[in-house]
Amino acid sequence: MKSLRVRLALPEAYVHPMHAFVADTPGFRRTSLLLWNPDVGAENTLVFHVDGDDVETYTDAVARAPSILDYEVATVANRPGFYLAVHEGQRDADATLVGAFVENGVVVVPPVVYHTDRSVELSLVGAADAVERTLDGLPSDVFVDVRSIHDYDGRVVDPVAALSPRQRDALVAAVELGYYGDPRAASVGDVADRIDCSSGTAAEHLRKAEATVLRRAVRDAPARW
Repeated sequence: MKSLRVRLALPEAYVHPMHAFVADTPGFRRTSLLLWNPDVGAENTLVFHVDGDDVETYTDAVARAPSILDYEVATVANRPGFYLAVHEGQRDADATLVGAFVENGVVVVPPVVYHTDRSVELSLVGAADAVERTLDGLPSDVFVDVRSIHDYDGRVVDPVAALSPRQRDALVAAVELGYYGDPRAASVGDVADRIDCSSGTAAEHLRKAEATVLRRAVRDAPARW
């Protein structure tokens, strides 16, 4: 079983009007598709996070988008951007793209990120032959940039799965001892004692574990913090 991170460069015909709006409008940075109804059909319900500053301008554009049947916006205090639940009729161009994933036996792992260069970035998980069929099934004018590919090990949905056993031991010990508490209740030396190593080694395990987990958290965060 394989896990891929891919970025798709879309011809204009496949770029959704709201993706184009975010790409072309100052004050908007990216859109992340967070949730969707798995029964993909003629009409679909989706939840997005829009990393942008002007809710009113965005909703004016949504109201004019022919494929969008209904929508509702939610904002969260002290968090950038806003969330959008959309009920939408599927466009022919969307059906072509979605069909390559739905019909070939792979799972798309959220978020699906729509960048301002009109590209789309997403993670796929599936059997090796299903992944190959999916990429081959995309329209020939969609450019596919495979950012990473590896045997599936859980890291696409669980960043802790990417840690080494000792990094995980150090991270678990640090949390249990209160190293990340406020106020901090333990030192690196306490972590070292718990996992039976030197303070320098414990510090290195924690640094590498933190870097791995935080890279994933920032990459997949729907908002730009």
